[in-house]
Amino acid sequence: MALAVAAGGLLSGCGLKPKPLSLQERQTVLTEDQAVLFTQQEPVTQPLTLYEAMARALKYNLDHRVKMMEKAVAEGGATLARFDLLPQLMADAGYRDRTNFNASSSKAIETGEQSLVTSTSQDRTRYLGDLVFRWNILDFGVSYFRAQQEGNRALIAEENRRKISHKLMQDVRNAYWRAVSAQRTEREILPVLEEASEALALSREAEQEKLQSPLEALQYRRALVEIVRRLETLLEQQKMAKAELMGLLNLPLNRPVPLAEPENPDQMALPALDLPITRMEELALQLRPELRQEMYQTRISVAETRKALLRLLPGVEVNFGGHYDSNSYLLNQNWAEIGAQISKNVMELLSAPAAIENADNQKALADSRRLAAHMAILTQVHLTQEQLSLAKKQYEWSRELDDLTQKINQHTENSVMNEAMSPLQRIRSSVEAVLTKLQRNQAFADVQAATGQLYVSLGIDPLPDAVDGHDVKSLAKALKAVDFEWMQGHFPQLQTAPRSTGENGINGKEKGGDAISSRFDHSDRTSG
Repeated sequence: MALAVAAGGLLSGCGLKPKPLSLQERQTVLTEDQAVLFTQQEPVTQPLTLYEAMARALKYNLDHRVKMMEKAVAEGGATLARFDLLPQLMADAGYRDRTNFNASSSKAIETGEQSLVTSTSQDRTRYLGDLVFRWNILDFGVSYFRAQQEGNRALIAEENRRKISHKLMQDVRNAYWRAVSAQRTEREILPVLEEASEALALSREAEQEKLQSPLEALQYRRALVEIVRRLETLLEQQKMAKAELMGLLNLPLNRPVPLAEPENPDQMALPALDLPITRMEELALQLRPELRQEMYQTRISVAETRKALLRLLPGVEVNFGGHYDSNSYLLNQNWAEIGAQISKNVMELLSAPAAIENADNQKALADSRRLAAHMAILTQVHLTQEQLSLAKKQYEWSRELDDLTQKINQHTENSVMNEAMSPLQRIRSSVEAVLTKLQRNQAFADVQAATGQLYVSLGIDPLPDAVDGHDVKSLAKALKAVDFEWMQGHFPQLQTAPRSTGENGINGKEKGGDAISSRFDHSDRTSG
């Protein structure tokens, strides 16, 4: 009891109790993070295009970097698991010294008399050394399946990185076009807002001077207040779109970055994407990372079942090695030894049925999740296709409505110049013109967002196999070339490889099953 109390006091005095971070420590970490948050990035020297924004997101987005690091860690775990397949080669060296001799004597069983004088056969000081090779066949089998599992987990990490990159491209496409709409509309909102604010100030003066009837003055002010409120709300919403884009690109939020706008909005092309739905389903089922992840998870579950079966066998260990003992009483101070041993914990047989059943349940769960992912993917393909079709129709209506509203606004301005309409009517007409133009831009952004969702549902990768470089310009060029083909509805053909009965997973590379065109190889293309 006293020993336990002393040990407890020693541990409590060694500073093992964690201490909360102090204000200075937190501030130091925050300062260091701020220093590296935006470093080692290519500067923005010109208005950003869509593909430059995508390239910067792939290269600098922190969430994408995290997934790339998780993939690297998983690949490292798979590599380490392969070393467990090697046998053990144990090297021992030691020194022993006694305060007295290891002496003994013998006594006769029948008479009880001492038969030998006290003697020793061991030096008080000895040097020992061993070099032993050990190989457990059961451990080798378990390590083999564990290495397969780690290899498949590395493949799952890669598919997770692909999934994040697909979602990132969708988010950048959506945020970019909304930010472009904000940038374009902001220039038109500000003059109308300034004019409405001036009219509101004049209306207050007119009300105070009682130049109008009280009811008419209040109704006039209410209309102007409503206009100012709507315009200021729109202005703030546009700023939020830019902030979202800057966050995706890992750019400072307090530094305005201009975006490249199309010269003629009427010439902004809509995606063709007239693929048959069966072709889309085939692409999605072959390329979606979620379904591949579930397939790899099924492999892991199968390996777990085999590990459970393998553990029912007894362990067989073979050892061979050399030994050294400096004891001067030994005839041979160096010798070699070989041996074999078989062992089994019989009590493990009691838990074997439960372990096998649990492994089978894991496989059944993996199969069910794979089937659920299969159905979800097919549903997403159909939904995103319908969403894109609806977004296109809404854009066409928004464009026609905007054209009509701009013509009406032009007639209204001409009437005001001829004093046929009041300033309030002109302001309202200008607001409607701004709103319809904003709706038109947002409708085009919705088309782009629906296009990005369709790309995600198909699981196609945004980059080709090889790029000229990993700088922003080279990545943007490659992204633009691929996106142009997609916009025209041109997708690579799937290739079917001969089926193989062999399993994989140890090296993290597929050997059999359906192979995809090399353009869709999911190796890390953005490691630069």
